[in-house]
Amino acid sequence: MSKPTHSISDDVLGLERPLDALQTSPDFRGPVEPLDGNFCNDHFALIYESSDDQFAAVAPFIRQGIERGEHCLYVVDENDVADVEAALRDRGVDVDAALESGALAFETTQSTYLRDDQFDADEMISVYEEVIRETTEEYEAFRLAADMSWILEADVSVEECMTYESKVNELFDEEDAVAVCQYDREAFPQEVLCDVVRVHPHLIYDNTVCHNFYYIPPVEFCDTTQPTHELDRMLGTLIDRTRAKAELRERERYLQRQNDITADPGKSFEEKLQALFELGCERFDLELGVMARVDVEENWFEVEHVSDDHEHFKPGVELPLSETYCTAATEIRAAGSVSDPEAEGYDDIFVYDEFDLRAYLGTYLDVDGGTDRTFFFVSSDPCTDSFSDDEHAFLRSMGQWVTYELEENQRERELERTVDRLETSNERLEQFAYAASHDLQEPLRMVSSYLQLLDARGADLTEENQEFLEFAVDGADRMRDMIDGLLEYSRIETRGAPLEPIELDAVLDDVRGDLRFQLASSDAELAVASLPRVEGDGNQLRQLFQNLLANAIKYSGDEPPRIEIAADRAGATWTISVRDEGIGIDPDEQDRIFDIFDRLHSRETYDGAGIGLALCERIAERHGGEIWVDSEPGEGATFSVTLPAVSADKN
Repeated sequence: MSKPTHSISDDVLGLERPLDALQTSPDFRGPVEPLDGNFCNDHFALIYESSDDQFAAVAPFIRQGIERGEHCLYVVDENDVADVEAALRDRGVDVDAALESGALAFETTQSTYLRDDQFDADEMISVYEEVIRETTEEYEAFRLAADMSWILEADVSVEECMTYESKVNELFDEEDAVAVCQYDREAFPQEVLCDVVRVHPHLIYDNTVCHNFYYIPPVEFCDTTQPTHELDRMLGTLIDRTRAKAELRERERYLQRQNDITADPGKSFEEKLQALFELGCERFDLELGVMARVDVEENWFEVEHVSDDHEHFKPGVELPLSETYCTAATEIRAAGSVSDPEAEGYDDIFVYDEFDLRAYLGTYLDVDGGTDRTFFFVSSDPCTDSFSDDEHAFLRSMGQWVTYELEENQRERELERTVDRLETSNERLEQFAYAASHDLQEPLRMVSSYLQLLDARGADLTEENQEFLEFAVDGADRMRDMIDGLLEYSRIETRGAPLEPIELDAVLDDVRGDLRFQLASSDAELAVASLPRVEGDGNQLRQLFQNLLANAIKYSGDEPPRIEIAADRAGATWTISVRDEGIGIDPDEQDRIFDIFDRLHSRETYDGAGIGLALCERIAERHGGEIWVDSEPGEGATFSVTLPAVSADKN
């Protein structure tokens, strides 16, 4: 009944139902081969070596039929009925309820196959035809599970039994019914089981369901020329398998060669591309490999790379895309081919008429962030056969690697352009900051000079004017500090000394000397661990740590400053930390403190230009490191800066 295959959701009983029952049964542990276009017929041969194997397949087959409202008939020797019932019960079949409802029935071989101790194949087929007709009037479908051991005891030839089994194929192929015929491998002779295999389209053996390529249709099996057909079939199977193995070995060999090419770290992209072109020409038996830029919407095609010298295809050659074979790939945005231009409608395009090309295999490369490509192979010789699925798959594999490399190159070029733009922008900003701060100094000096003249005549000024003058002088002084800080900030990159091994202990000694008055007047306690040698600019590092220590003193709060400096190494980097017990910093404000001229406090509370930590960050970055703070309000702050360790050869 089942030449057309059904889905599991169909109401009609098809082969998929028992396959699904076996696949989902906990008793049946092996693989179940899907139909996938195989010849479909509702007749299984179950070849078992133990009762466990037998009922691991039969129990789910029967159970599913009962659950679906079908009538299940089990044909067994009369002496074995009780054992079969027990085996079904052990595997979850409600035998008693099924017998009572009529969903399950047992017949003996004596009342079916061996009536009057005689076997008549035609009569048995007629019996089953009648049973199927009556059953399907009342039930959804008919399932048959038959123990075939009676063959060994009856006065019947193997040829008669196998002819009968072939006829069962025809009967069940046209009816809403499915059958499982059971054969004990230990009891049946091997030659008989060979015939069993030949006449059943579907086999269950060793907890595995497979679709039988040794199956012989009834017409052929019953034909007097059957040995010839069988020989042809078996020879054909051997040839097909040999060819398949050879194709698999060839496929694996080419894939390995492709992997060797693309994984070679010593080759550039262009060299790898050329090697892939040569590999593809060999694999596809085509003359030339090409990669071209394409724009489908603009109908544009430009040759980018060619594997060899060609009269027409050269880098830079442009054509309308529609005048090339590449539309076979671009229209489907995948791998496409042309093996017969005349039959496929390509005999009026430019490359056919002018370039004399007669075969094409190519794939579309959708390049993210760049111009799309086609990667293809062509030949002036026509193809005798169409390109195979394996050839299309191999081309797609090469195309995937080329696409990845093009996208990676595109990202690298974009990154390089971004870096260049940033470096140029930074240079311009530094030049602007330097020029602006330098040029501001002259008018500021003039303003300061006149303010000093006014201050010298303080006796001639009213008290209010004297106050205004003090504001102006203070503002000029603060502006001078900001300009000086801006000049320092702009010179970090341009005026810094080369990085060289620096003893941080010596740097901290200099910083202590610079801040000795602040340390003494604030009654500060400074604990410094042994510090390492680092790669650095001594003057800039001195400025960095002077700013950090000065801040620790300034923001100590009401208590004398308590400052600790420590060092910790991780690989090729040292982390230097400066910890204080001062007023701390709110976590929400910690990013702001490294912004130039940004202040968290008013000048009345804490003086300063707001540039010290911005300078520290710029110095850390110039040394290839970073700076950050860990702090909570009222709990002090720990500033950490990473610096490069001195390499072993310099040590």
